[in-house]
Amino acid sequence: MPEWLLLTAALPAMAGDAVPGEAVQRAVIDRTQAYFAAKDGGDYHRAYALIAASMRGYLTEDFYTAEARRFNAEAGRAEARDVVRLTWYRDPPDAPEPGLYVAADFRSRFPNIHAHCGYLMWHQDADGQFRIVREEQSFIDKATAAQLPPERLASADRQLGCVDP
Repeated sequence: MPEWLLLTAALPAMAGDAVPGEAVQRAVIDRTQAYFAAKDGGDYHRAYALIAASMRGYLTEDFYTAEARRFNAEAGRAEARDVVRLTWYRDPPDAPEPGLYVAADFRSRFPNIHAHCGYLMWHQDADGQFRIVREEQSFIDKATAAQLPPERLASADRQLGCVDP
């Protein structure tokens, strides 16, 4: 199975010509992996440096660091972080500023987490670099999963909004 999957069909109508060349796609995946490597490795300052100024306006580095540290302690050391889909948008109507955006959907594995997924929304700045403008994650820890009925646990990924690889 590939490390990542580029979504080339069924893009939202607003994507239009937004899908860039392979080098840019690879750069976003590499940047996503670098972000997770820093965050999972406890280098919170380096991870925070990849966050856009617009997000820093409401997310201080101290709060970001405290939350990432808390999650890492509860989840355990990351076993895998896979980018499973990229979805590109150019000038989406609800975006805070125009430009090229990409949602990098991911799935992760941790020793104390039953299911973990989410996405990073990147925006390409005027300097050509992609920076994070939104991070969403959903998860169920193993203790909670052990208490769920099997039929509910079977649909947990769907309920969390996880994208299949």
